[in-house]
Amino acid sequence: MSSTTAEVRAVLRGPFGRLALGRFLDAIGNGLTLSLLVVYLAEVRGLPIFTASLVLTWMAVVGLGAVPLAGSLTDRFGPRRVLLVAILIEATGVALMSQVTTAPAAFAVATLLALGGAGIWGPLSTFTAQVVEEEQRTTAFAVGFMLLNLGLGVGGLIGAAIIDIDRPETFVLLYLVDALTYLFAWVAVASLRGLGGPVPHAPGVDGTDPTPQGWREVLGDRRLRRQIAVSLLLLTCGYGSLEAGLAIFITDTAALPERLIGVVWMANTITIVLGQLLVLRLVRGRSRTRMIGAVGVLWGMSWLLLSTVPGVSATPAVILLLTSTVIFALGETIWSPTAPALINSIAPDHLRGRYNSAQSLTWSLGATLAPLASGALIGAGRGVTWAMLIAVGCFAAAAFAQTLRPMLTPAEDGRESVTAPS
Repeated sequence: MSSTTAEVRAVLRGPFGRLALGRFLDAIGNGLTLSLLVVYLAEVRGLPIFTASLVLTWMAVVGLGAVPLAGSLTDRFGPRRVLLVAILIEATGVALMSQVTTAPAAFAVATLLALGGAGIWGPLSTFTAQVVEEEQRTTAFAVGFMLLNLGLGVGGLIGAAIIDIDRPETFVLLYLVDALTYLFAWVAVASLRGLGGPVPHAPGVDGTDPTPQGWREVLGDRRLRRQIAVSLLLLTCGYGSLEAGLAIFITDTAALPERLIGVVWMANTITIVLGQLLVLRLVRGRSRTRMIGAVGVLWGMSWLLLSTVPGVSATPAVILLLTSTVIFALGETIWSPTAPALINSIAPDHLRGRYNSAQSLTWSLGATLAPLASGALIGAGRGVTWAMLIAVGCFAAAAFAQTLRPMLTPAEDGRESVTAPS
């Protein structure tokens, strides 16, 4: 553990420390409203559950077009400039969501949220990969994820103590505070002057300017295509379903109090914060594709356990719900250092923005598909069927991930040890 702690200190001493701190403080605000959008629109603003779920789908559809553009802009102008604009756009959308009362307004504001989000996740991964050494990337992604979730958990606990479905003003307050916390992330990115710029394509062997490369070359990489396919299936049945359906499953299918939503997120956060460094030590030097398979197995087990919650009394239901949450969180601690490190191991420097945006695109695609399933099935009173189906999807993704391993070199698959920073 001492070597892992030394690696964490090393990455936090550099520019990455500012990025991580800004995102941590911003995440506290994000945690106030995390996974509450469907509950807010359906149970506070009176929209049908399916319509509220379609708002999430619409955000994902907008992201499908915006994420590739963000990748191209990142490679052209650098991740720092893209982040500075995107953070402001998303903050504006979050603030406006507090005033939404109709379906058209919800879809309009969701468009802003999607445009901002498209310019954050991929460029942030690219910025992280630029400001740390290659051997530190796995640690940096893990630490960033741990601090992000700590912030989300703290915010979720605060939000759970404030929200009241019968008092719309409590939701308005949370969204406004969330919007203000984006300032921390913006200041952190703005402070890193001279970093996060575009990386030029290396000259050809004859010293001449190389032929420009773009999305055609990126999508021609069969390793990336396979990883995108694996990620799409896993994220649709994992994070996408978690965001789209867990909160409404708790309050509607399981008929449990809405305040449990915050408790669930705190359990998720505690597991990640306590387990991330241990898991980081575990995954180092092991096959990344096998670790992604382990994520699928853990998430599938989590959803199967969740499907049993509505069939038991209150106290056992809460225990099952929290156990399911812990299992899912353990999968997250494996995913967070593994998937982005794999993507950045196969990405050329000058196309890194597009590679990270391609991976980010799977989040948008997953978020497009997941609300359709959760809205249709949970809205029709078939929440248990929904949970069981996405469990099967997670297990299938675990098996599919193993087909990527033969396409990677040992270094790309993480099977070659790296020297820890002193």
